[in-house]
Amino acid sequence: MRRDELLRATLVVVERAGVAGVSHRAVAAEAGVSVASTTYHFASLDDLLVAALTGAAEDLTAELHERVTELGARPADELARLVEHLLVYRRGRTLAAYELYLLAARRPELREAAGAWLQPLTEIARTFTTNPQKASLLVAALDGLLLQSLVRARPFAQADVAALLVYLR
Repeated sequence: MRRDELLRATLVVVERAGVAGVSHRAVAAEAGVSVASTTYHFASLDDLLVAALTGAAEDLTAELHERVTELGARPADELARLVEHLLVYRRGRTLAAYELYLLAARRPELREAAGAWLQPLTEIARTFTTNPQKASLLVAALDGLLLQSLVRARPFAQADVAALLVYLR
């Protein structure tokens, strides 16, 4: 139970201050526990970040799997709503997931967990095309749209998702 509280607190810290803001002290303060409690459950910050990334990826993967079954009669609209949901209603958590995801570029032990959430995105992409290369490109493009929208390099527009689907079909 305490371990789960610490992982949730870690994600809150990442949402608020980024990976650089994660310390045993910051996580303990967020969770309302002693620093000794964090070091008992996670000897190193790497252990804590790996566990947080794995948990965040598993949560996002579960949510995306649910969305695959909810695509319904207008899958393009549902996909656009999913992207909007990740950017508006889950912005902090999506930002945290991407920050941890990018950390995996430097830490090989994070790569498996970081890549796990691409699998349900690929399942969603395969509802739009049977071509594996196009499905992979759709996932990459959605990744790009999400990242650019998170850093506010471009505003999210549902029409972008529709245009992307037309182009990749």
